[in-house]
Amino acid sequence: MQHKKGQNPYFKLKDIAKTFGITKALSGVTLDIYAGEVIGLVGPNGAGKSTLMKILTGILPQTDGTIEIEGRTEEHYNTKLAKKYGVACAYQDLSLCTNLSVYENFALLNVSHKIVDKPGWRTQAKKNAKELLEKYFPGNGIDVTKPVSKLSLADQQVVEICKTLMTDNLKILILDEPTSALSTDKAGQLHKVVEELSQKGVAVIYISHKLDEIGIVSDRIVILRNGQNVGEFSSKEVTQDDLIGLMGGEKKEKKEHTTKENIIGENLVEIKGLTTNILNNIDIHIKKGEIVGISGLAGSGQQELLQAIYSAKSHIGTAGKNGVQINSTIAYVSGDRTKEGVFPLWDIRNNILIANLDRVKGKILLNKKECDDSANYWYDKLKFRAEGIESNIMSLSGGNQQKALIARGIASEADIIILNDPTAGVDIGTKQDIYALLDEVKRMGKAVILYSTEDAEIEICDRAYIIHEGAITEELKGEDITVSNIVKASFKKVEKREKTEKKNSLIGRLLTSRITLPLLTMLLIFAANVANNPNMMSYMGLRMKLNSTLPLIFASLGQMFIILSGDCDMGNGYSIALVNVIVGVLLTGNPLVGIVGLLIFIAAYMGMAALIHLRNIPAIVVTLGAQFVWYGIALIICPTPGGKCPELISNILRIQTPVVPLPIIIAVLAGLLCWFILYRSRYGMVMRGIGNNPNSVERSGWNYLTAKMTNYGMAGLMVVLSGMTFTASCNGADANSSVNYCMLSIATVILGGCEMAGGIVEPAGVVIAAIAMNLINSLLTAMKVNSNYQTAIIGLILIAVLAFKFVIHRKEAAKNE
Repeated sequence: MQHKKGQNPYFKLKDIAKTFGITKALSGVTLDIYAGEVIGLVGPNGAGKSTLMKILTGILPQTDGTIEIEGRTEEHYNTKLAKKYGVACAYQDLSLCTNLSVYENFALLNVSHKIVDKPGWRTQAKKNAKELLEKYFPGNGIDVTKPVSKLSLADQQVVEICKTLMTDNLKILILDEPTSALSTDKAGQLHKVVEELSQKGVAVIYISHKLDEIGIVSDRIVILRNGQNVGEFSSKEVTQDDLIGLMGGEKKEKKEHTTKENIIGENLVEIKGLTTNILNNIDIHIKKGEIVGISGLAGSGQQELLQAIYSAKSHIGTAGKNGVQINSTIAYVSGDRTKEGVFPLWDIRNNILIANLDRVKGKILLNKKECDDSANYWYDKLKFRAEGIESNIMSLSGGNQQKALIARGIASEADIIILNDPTAGVDIGTKQDIYALLDEVKRMGKAVILYSTEDAEIEICDRAYIIHEGAITEELKGEDITVSNIVKASFKKVEKREKTEKKNSLIGRLLTSRITLPLLTMLLIFAANVANNPNMMSYMGLRMKLNSTLPLIFASLGQMFIILSGDCDMGNGYSIALVNVIVGVLLTGNPLVGIVGLLIFIAAYMGMAALIHLRNIPAIVVTLGAQFVWYGIALIICPTPGGKCPELISNILRIQTPVVPLPIIIAVLAGLLCWFILYRSRYGMVMRGIGNNPNSVERSGWNYLTAKMTNYGMAGLMVVLSGMTFTASCNGADANSSVNYCMLSIATVILGGCEMAGGIVEPAGVVIAAIAMNLINSLLTAMKVNSNYQTAIIGLILIAVLAFKFVIHRKEAAKNE
């Protein structure tokens, strides 16, 4: 097809091939990209669209073929060059760090990489984020200071798109399934954005399985199938049926509604007057043998309604306090495959069978033949594109992963099946397979609850409830379920029942804060210590107690920086011992040698980060192995206990500060320093981001390895401070004296409100928790509890605290329903 503007392409992918082992993902694909043109890229799941886009963005190198930019061939094309040439992509799997706030995700792209910059960057970043969101999605209502994890999937998609639009010198914008979670109005806003960008000369590659949408936004449509070009047309020259045929599918006609046949029994779901912070006076019923749709503008309360129904599984046959009653078993299938769906380390078989193990179990273990037969039944029925049921689930395309989730829900033999946007990002052929399966499930007498962000998909339902602003605006039946009627009902105004607002009081915020539990624990244990020994309230009592706590505070802060990267340091007990020996022997005898030794030690910690990343070795293996290195070096330097603390360190720690003892000041300053680095500095965003979504950080132009080594370097520095204060407290060096700090530091960071994954840490909580842990030990020793029982008692206290934490967060979740 000749390009309408007649100019040379800005970017050309020519005869691109990509193989993964023996698998050919792409074979001789050519794509010309012209300035200001909107290209609709379509094809069934597994056609190679995502692979081609990863090559275009520089994430993957091509196996064969050439990349030409403005007529010049780039031999070593990569992500840096892609950014230089203005290529940006809004990914379907969202390249956001969910532990960071909305504005921090934006700031990762455009803040300065300089070590020192002008103050006020954070205020400016918040302002820029608000303006950007309002510019492209007016009335979005997104709070830019909220962590992304607190946003709905639709709002996260809006943030992803806007983040991509921030790219400097934007020349090519790739939108991968951009409206899979967007409501009709937000999708319309996006289409206007695409039109405006095109008029400014930006080329847009629009990937979608919504063929009506492709026809609206595209100038040219390119079709891929089995990793090859199979057609290229002007959007005005090709129909949806033509596209479906070229992709290897056929459009199936919508079946006549047979409501009388479908409603064959009693209500399986009954809801009367359901009212929450989001939902308002919901009354619905769902009978056996029918598919009931839940629709309306995304974010109107549909997700909350599905959750309320599924949560009622704990009291089948009786109405809960929220007015929801289910009368049979229930299964839930999420459209968010990554977050709520697949078990990534398992194969297809186990992902299908996990919800129905009772049916395939033998007398003791699972019956392998039953497992294989059941998995193969669904494998054949849903026409998976894979080598077999043993294939890893992550080796499949998104559509085939979704088939496994749907098979899991149906194979569970539940009578009520909730489908939460099950075909998001799924091609037309797979959709038709799913629709046929739902029709079969309906005839089996099961009830299907279908929520979809695609209005056209609701047309397969027997009845549909349309929700707007948390209330049902209309119930559509049979042939009245049309896109036009759904859209009209989606914008109807409703009168809301007044309900009492549950204010987020100061007490409520304190109870859900990550520092509350460690603080309460510390205060309770401190009170018990004072009751046992009133002298602890004195200046000297506090000083002596906090002096012995400093090593654990620094050890735990070091562990926190490792956990920030998604790792765990299993050898810091011996690394502290090594520092203890270096300080007590080398630094005392020869200060220069001692200082060099400590610097080498910090560099060694950074080297561990490089080894873990570059050689792809699990952190637990590297840190466990390193502990023997630390221990061996410590024994070489100091084979038997000896040495002494350098006078400079001792003199500093003996300084008499007015009112507040020095150890308390040091503890507070340590927590504040770590908090400032992580939550107020620009690079702190990167340090937190890599523990949550390394790909997002790298796509934003930051180096993952540098950030990981920085986290490990900070951990090494904290271990050095821990070793120094430990040397001061025992006034000597011993290679075996600090081993217990490993497990103590892990317990402390957990108690202190940190998560072992996801880049979520709380420096203040860690400091408080370290004090609490030390106070527990003191109390047990003062009470003359046998040392053999002390560890068990500490463990029981931790379990109790964590149980309390679980209850509090569960209540918070219930309150927000």
